[in-house]
Amino acid sequence: MGKGWRLGRKGGVAGLRTEVPDGPRKIGGYRVLRRLGAGGMGTVYLGVGKDGRPVAVKVIRAGHAADPAFRARFHHEVEAARRVRRFCTAPILDADPGADPPYLVTEFINGPDLHDFVTGSGPLRGADLEALAVGVIAALTAIHDAGVVHRDLKPANVLLSPFGPRVIDFGIARVADLSRLSVDGAMLGTPAFMAPEQLRAEPVTSAADVFAWGTVVAFAAQGESPFGADSGVIHRTLTEEPDLDGLDGALRDQVQAALAKSPADRPTAHEILQRLISGGAPAEVLDAAPKSAPADVSVRSVEPRAAGVKPISPDEAKHRMAAERGDVAAMVELGSVLRRRKDYEEAAHWYRKAADAGSAGALSNLGLLYHERGDRDEAERWYRKAIDAGVRPALANLGSLYEDRNQPAEAEAWYRRAAEAGFAGGMERLGTLLKRRGDIAGAEHWYRKAADAGDKVAAKKLAELLRKHGEDSR
Repeated sequence: MGKGWRLGRKGGVAGLRTEVPDGPRKIGGYRVLRRLGAGGMGTVYLGVGKDGRPVAVKVIRAGHAADPAFRARFHHEVEAARRVRRFCTAPILDADPGADPPYLVTEFINGPDLHDFVTGSGPLRGADLEALAVGVIAALTAIHDAGVVHRDLKPANVLLSPFGPRVIDFGIARVADLSRLSVDGAMLGTPAFMAPEQLRAEPVTSAADVFAWGTVVAFAAQGESPFGADSGVIHRTLTEEPDLDGLDGALRDQVQAALAKSPADRPTAHEILQRLISGGAPAEVLDAAPKSAPADVSVRSVEPRAAGVKPISPDEAKHRMAAERGDVAAMVELGSVLRRRKDYEEAAHWYRKAADAGSAGALSNLGLLYHERGDRDEAERWYRKAIDAGVRPALANLGSLYEDRNQPAEAEAWYRRAAEAGFAGGMERLGTLLKRRGDIAGAEHWYRKAADAGDKVAAKKLAELLRKHGEDSR
């Protein structure tokens, strides 16, 4: 990603600039080398541990440290952040919420942040831009799987390490700093990358991080927020469409989807990651429908094998090793491998472990599992839990459950909810239901919308519908 991305490698402090610090000389067991920066939460120093390893030490501001509620939240969120996989961030090495003042120690990433890199070297293009987009959305997937919401993703919080982008400063006792919502000059840095619901002071979910991802990728492509950087940025974010110059193809499509005004209309980080990796095609594993759905991708045939023998595939072995180490995403993947070969009891075990660790997708997959086993009441219970957690495919899967119960009106209502939430699979299933009813125009409408969203099954069904009924159905 340009020469600036590869500015050094992890190791000792040799070659790092040091200076006499203007603050503390020592924090906990860490010697302070110099000040790295400051923000609303506190000051960050370059330090070194007893092993000679460089670290970043964040010291909390006195005003926050004096608040017992802040300290309690800080402790809770440090523990949550420890669950995030190390590859995507600056891992937490140490923390003392009870110290005076509290501090947090992370691995030091020796590389520029995205804001400084783009400002100094210009926008990213081609494979460099795609690598940045995939790396950051993969990090958000890991962060969300750990039950953490970043809430302040922006170019300055993306470090370009020698090994790829690292997302920093997520979810650690984030405080409301109203001065950052002011409209004079430099205070616009965070609002330029905030979701509409954040600007309206509404509850924040992982969907806000997805919106921020879209703004960060657009910044990387053009050198500024897609909503500009002047005093009108808040108004434009709330009311206008983004400027997506510099983006094209599947990446542009996913950024545009991420920048939907309503949180319910945005894809999840996992959905974006899968679509970017597959070139825009929708993911099949987590979004799979049960047996009654037209796109029957969740029930796969099992090759004959000797009685009692259950061969372990390379995928299963890989996912099992990671799941047993506590990798939540691997627990979900392992559950799906086991479910597809009908090892339902063990599949349910891993789905439940993932759900207990905060994976919303595991809730929907538990619904699929019980649906496939014919336990419709239990399937409905888990689908509804997944819907409450914001899993859009569960809306369509609940519609399929009602079709199995021969309740077409209820099925249509849930398919419409899934379609209105932007889930292409829900659009496709709604189109199929309407086609069976004889509503060809309605079927064509929803097949087209699903196909436009990248659903290949819907595109094929649309072509078949037009061949049979002709273009006059429009």
